[in-house]
Amino acid sequence: MAFSLRQQVLALSAALTLVVIAALLYASRLTYQEQVRQLQDEAVAMTTTVVAYLERHLQTADVVGQTAARHPALQRLAMDHAGDVLRPLIGPDRSFLNAVVADVEARSLAWMAPPAADVEGQLSREWLAGVAANGRPAASPVLGSADSAAHVLVLAQPIRDREGTAVGVLGLAVHLELLERVLTRIPLPAGSVITVTDERNVVVARSLESSRYVGRPVEGTPATLRPLREVPRADLRTGVDGVERASGNAIVERGPWLVSVGIPTAVAAARTAPIYRRDFAIVLGAMGVILGLALFLVHRWLAALHEVGRAAERVSEGDLSPLEPGHFGSTEIDQLHTGIVGMINSLREAQEAVTAQMSEERRVREEKELLQRQLIRQERLAAIGVLVSGVAHELNNPLQAIMGFAELLQLHEDVPEAVRQDLSLIRRESARASGIIRNLQRFGRQTSEPSPVRLTDVVASVLELRQRKIESQGIRLDIEDQSEARVSAVFTELQQVVLNFLINAEQAVEALDTPRRRVKIRTSDGRNSARLEVEDHGDGVPPADEAKLFQPFFTTKPVGEGTGLGLSVSYGIITSHGGEIGYRRSHTGGAVFYFELPTR
Repeated sequence: MAFSLRQQVLALSAALTLVVIAALLYASRLTYQEQVRQLQDEAVAMTTTVVAYLERHLQTADVVGQTAARHPALQRLAMDHAGDVLRPLIGPDRSFLNAVVADVEARSLAWMAPPAADVEGQLSREWLAGVAANGRPAASPVLGSADSAAHVLVLAQPIRDREGTAVGVLGLAVHLELLERVLTRIPLPAGSVITVTDERNVVVARSLESSRYVGRPVEGTPATLRPLREVPRADLRTGVDGVERASGNAIVERGPWLVSVGIPTAVAAARTAPIYRRDFAIVLGAMGVILGLALFLVHRWLAALHEVGRAAERVSEGDLSPLEPGHFGSTEIDQLHTGIVGMINSLREAQEAVTAQMSEERRVREEKELLQRQLIRQERLAAIGVLVSGVAHELNNPLQAIMGFAELLQLHEDVPEAVRQDLSLIRRESARASGIIRNLQRFGRQTSEPSPVRLTDVVASVLELRQRKIESQGIRLDIEDQSEARVSAVFTELQQVVLNFLINAEQAVEALDTPRRRVKIRTSDGRNSARLEVEDHGDGVPPADEAKLFQPFFTTKPVGEGTGLGLSVSYGIITSHGGEIGYRRSHTGGAVFYFELPTR
């Protein structure tokens, strides 16, 4: 189906528009991804700031705890006097919510203020004893159940006497609201969140909706939650509130806690949207201008092409009268019009020469056909000459048998059963000799009229002439005869082609080791054709010679062993029957010569 130039330009413009829009969307996607990576970098930088901020506050708390732990009253675990030291530090408006003092085995547990049963009351005595045993500051897990109104952390310091021996533990309870107030004061884009989790993946502090998430474990299964040290520096994750954020992660060694700063990916989309809208508007505007210019130029070109088309129609109708030169506003179309004018002049000059050339070509073609027929006839005579020695040998054996058994008959007065068997053998050998002679006569007969021929019969007739020769050379001959269709051909000419193929195959394997002396003949039927192939296990034809196989007087055989006409004559025979002849390399490395003829 043909389309007008205007339709093609419109279709091309539409396709180009789609491609540009697709490229724009792809570029917008890349811009969005770059913005997301930038958000991750911002989150990582902010995480570093948050970690430094938290570590500074924790170091302040540790300094207070270490100073209090060195007080003589606490070193003696004298709770009456220790209260004077600790009470100024605790209270609703202080840094610490409560304080606890215990010995190295967490006995004599004493709180400066009554502990809430569901908050400070959850502090484990074993954990306090572990701090005393390790002799290092530590931070407790989050105290307070998921339903508690408050949550605290206990920052524990070992209490040492003047000799440096651990005698107890001082624990200062930090209200997590203090951490949350610190986090909320850090400037971040809307929807961003700072989350602090401990080693159990429990939320310690959160800048958004802290009352809902603090003290609760991060959503996920133990198999999907990674240890703090394995969390990547930056990643994309969906938080417990279902919002996807670009996150930066860092460890607060004092906890140890994981600090995650998440900036919503919607921020990247919001930053990308103005760029996308601007680029989209520019692209649409540019495509509109391009389409308008294209349509304007197409309109001018179509008018000029119509004029050139009318001139071409004159030529197609046989009007070779001269055309007037014209100008159409386009160099290419002017050149096309000038070319048509020159073509008309050339046609007028060539028209006179064509008639003479056709006569000359007719004469050359007739001479070529005559030479081809002569060449086929001479090649057939040459093939018969090749067969003479083999036929003489084939006739000698049955004739010797006839003569021998005739002599035996002369020696016997009656004819016993053994002689009858001998006479039967005489008849078989005589019949075989007769068949060979008859086949030779048919091969030498000058027949030019095509007749229905089966490839099976052609193969059988050639094998009658070459079978004994093949066996004497130790060549294994395999026949795969599957053709039943008939082709319209001259029987003797097909004999000549098959014989050429078979002789070439014999010569290709005669110098090989006996196991490799193999030749195979295959016939098969296609949908509307019959095919014959002769395959040998020789060395094949060099690639450089494949294109010249069917040229006259070209041969790959040594000097004196080939005329170079067999395959070229075979090529002429098959093509004259409307068939196809060719060569290919077999899977064994040998040669496969084939031809294919149309069936009746």
